[in-house]
Amino acid sequence: MAESDNPIFRIADRAAALRASGVDVITLAAGEPEAPTAAHIVEAAVTAARDPRTHHYGPAAGLADFRERVAGQHPGHVTADHVQVTVGTKHALHLALGAMAGPGDQVLVLRPSWPGHVGAVESVGASVVQVPVNRDGLASVDELEAAWTPRTRAIVIANPSNPSGVLHWGGLLADIAAWCVDRDVWLVSDEVYGGLVFETDPFSATAVVADPSRLVVVDGVSKVHAMTGWRVGWLLGPTEVVAAARAQVSATITHVPSLTQHAALAALTAPADAQVVARYRASRDLLVGKLSQVPSVECPTPAGGMFAFPDVSKLLSAEHPTAAELAAWLLDEAHVAVVPGEVFG
Repeated sequence: MAESDNPIFRIADRAAALRASGVDVITLAAGEPEAPTAAHIVEAAVTAARDPRTHHYGPAAGLADFRERVAGQHPGHVTADHVQVTVGTKHALHLALGAMAGPGDQVLVLRPSWPGHVGAVESVGASVVQVPVNRDGLASVDELEAAWTPRTRAIVIANPSNPSGVLHWGGLLADIAAWCVDRDVWLVSDEVYGGLVFETDPFSATAVVADPSRLVVVDGVSKVHAMTGWRVGWLLGPTEVVAAARAQVSATITHVPSLTQHAALAALTAPADAQVVARYRASRDLLVGKLSQVPSVECPTPAGGMFAFPDVSKLLSAEHPTAAELAAWLLDEAHVAVVPGEVFG
């Protein structure tokens, strides 16, 4: 089997290989929901498959009903014309960055952050400039200003953050967006975990940013609706970004498959299942509680997402001098698959 170029998937693949050989492995690596996709979503896809209208080409923008449903989750100034349907959130991120950056340009990425942000920047030929977060895991306007150059085109922020689960609250996000407008820099808000927040109601950057002229949101159904394999996402932003993304979709994949869009529409149409967030919160509390009982491990409580980011620096030793080597030992000896901090920058 060919090795994945995604470091998180490489760990998950190694765990899967051990499991296939008979080893009982606990996998805490990829952001993969444990639950299956809800039955009503699957049935919507089956119904769509039986409808001859879905057997033909569709619009490059995505189904109108689906785009309208996405837009309806945001403030009134957002319409279906501001939405482009994509093959998952990663594709949305690539299309968004491709519309605003290229060779010779720079994109600011927080450190630590999901490695897919770095990959997306590099995929459009731009250079990554990593910006450290503060002790609370948050970005600051001061650090962004220190990293800015005339070549800076965008800043990518996941909210909640991956891997820390830190949530940039509305006021801070608004300040960052205002800085972006002042500096003529795009704010790309990755909100794929936005529905999984535990201490406050979910919110999008579209609801807190005063001037959305330099704001693009990327999102999808993968996490909250347990649809990672369905590959449906979207980008939402000014019409010039949407037009550039749509042209790229039309020239490459033609459109996102109609069947999966119908499934995603069913996911967004049904009432929110409060039990989903409650289960993730219970899992968070259990995980953080257990990690906090391990001597020399410090684990902040994440405000959202489906992960924890403990500090294991005090466990490093001559035998395991890096988090990567400690993670390898955990998989080989304890049969627990985790992602080392080095992966996130």
